[in-house]
Amino acid sequence: MKNTAFDTNDVKHCCENKLRVPFRGGKEFNGWVTINNKKFARITVPIGRKNIQPKTYNSMAKQLKLTTEQLDELLECPLNWEQYVEIAKKIPQI
Repeated sequence: MKNTAFDTNDVKHCCENKLRVPFRGGKEFNGWVTINNKKFARITVPIGRKNIQPKTYNSMAKQLKLTTEQLDELLECPLNWEQYVEIAKKIPQI
């Protein structure tokens, strides 16, 4: 888990750019990952450029239906949209 290497702004930008998540504001940023026009996963990201606590990092990974290692890969760039969809297809919901 590389939660100390990233901040909340990194997670938000990665979700917007790689996973095409449109966020809406409020006390936190909330957005949905959609696959085949179906809502698949909801993610909540704290507002601001804050360090991410391990519990929050784990929670964000679970919200995206990823392991913390897969979230690390998503943030570091090896995991792209197509690979994320392949992971999602293995989950019984889709």
